[in-house]
Amino acid sequence: TMILQFSLYIIEGSVILLVNGLLVYSMLRKGTIRHKYAILVPRFITDTLVGLAAVTAGTTTLRSRTHCMLMPWNILFVWSDPMSANVQLAISIDRLISMLAPIAYYKRPITIQMTQTSLWHFAWTVVAIAGWTTTLLTSNPTPTLSPLCWFGSSVIRQLTDTILYTRIVGSTLAVALYIIVFIVSRKHMKKMAGLLSTDERALKKGRQLTQTMLISCIATFSLYVVPIIVEVIWGDNEHELIADFIAIYSQLSTGLNPLVHALIVITRHADITESILQVCIM
Repeated sequence: TMILQFSLYIIEGSVILLVNGLLVYSMLRKGTIRHKYAILVPRFITDTLVGLAAVTAGTTTLRSRTHCMLMPWNILFVWSDPMSANVQLAISIDRLISMLAPIAYYKRPITIQMTQTSLWHFAWTVVAIAGWTTTLLTSNPTPTLSPLCWFGSSVIRQLTDTILYTRIVGSTLAVALYIIVFIVSRKHMKKMAGLLSTDERALKKGRQLTQTMLISCIATFSLYVVPIIVEVIWGDNEHELIADFIAIYSQLSTGLNPLVHALIVITRHADITESILQVCIM
């Protein structure tokens, strides 16, 4: 089972790193796309780090807790894993603001988006540094851990619990907020006729992004939230076969989440697709 999980990490990580890395580069290389989808860029950068963490996992034989916590994949996981949920929640809040105050929002969207993502990153940085420092100060260098240095064994329990709750609560709130966004967007569609053409075009672009993120949230709930809850409830099953199956299912499903998000955005937004094709042809 350990070999299978390790193999899944490498395969999923490679695909996620390739697809999301290509997507990030394609979005950053053009100013128009970079500004239009500024709220999405941090999400895909985080997903790229998830892929990088998975690819590098298990490439050492160091076994002490002190060494394991300093391995590159664990440093990346402590940041990228919970931030995937946090950034998704930030996107949901951003879409809600764009629906509640559309004209004011589209006068300075970049400022609003960057302020939100900066606050989320700062907040989690404080939590991560505190957990990391506590682990470093309290860890005993002598105990023997798995050669793969699994993240859960490499840091204090309080940090892993905080990450778990952040993933569940952040992703669930993101989905719940998008239900509100969908209801509000339906009301705004009825008011479109009285707007100026420039404002109407801006709102139509915003509505397309909102619809894309709604599909993304449904995918997040199915591929990310449900597997985590299943693992929390049944992951410690006394039957080893069931416990192993749940662990593999959770890992495979949550690993697919960043890839599905990228594919949803690529297939629904022609300008991003065009930019990716240009990069591939270069």
